[in-house]
Amino acid sequence: MNPLARFLLRAKHWQVFILVTGPFFIGMAIEFNSDWSTIPLTEGFGTSDLKSAFLWFLFMYCFLAWQWATGSFLNSIVHTALKMKTGFFRFSLVYPALYFFVFWATFHSSEPVVFAVIFPLHAFATFCMFYQLYFVSKSLVSAETGRPAGFFDYAGVFFSIWFFPVGIWTIQPRVNHLYEKSLSPTTFL
Repeated sequence: MNPLARFLLRAKHWQVFILVTGPFFIGMAIEFNSDWSTIPLTEGFGTSDLKSAFLWFLFMYCFLAWQWATGSFLNSIVHTALKMKTGFFRFSLVYPALYFFVFWATFHSSEPVVFAVIFPLHAFATFCMFYQLYFVSKSLVSAETGRPAGFFDYAGVFFSIWFFPVGIWTIQPRVNHLYEKSLSPTTFL
């Protein structure tokens, strides 16, 4: 396991909250309290657009990193019969991160052709984000209970992760507990 994953799995709920939402809120505070908001938007990328894109990407990258570390770890500790396939999970983490640049480059376009191309790509990126929520929430419940989880078993976790800033306060302690338990030598006896 790499150092980033170890950090995200050991981090307390407030640390993950600050890591993921901190850059976003700091960036927004800077943007609203500076000359960024007075820069006129130009065709394509303006200075304000690039700074906003960077802040959004940083927020999204941190959230996707947390989902990757959590989902990969949880799926690795569930019983072999309960493991989910990780191929699409990995793809669903990469696609929105790459699509973000396409979305940001075409965000200000009012061309119908651009909209016709971007809409299905955007819908698929949204689907990928929901798949990540499904994968992590189902893996968490399966890892905790040791049995297959139906939707009503993991729905609370799903919505907690979806409303991330609120849900992290209950989800991360559960992840911390499972991570510490997986490190314990008595777990494997």
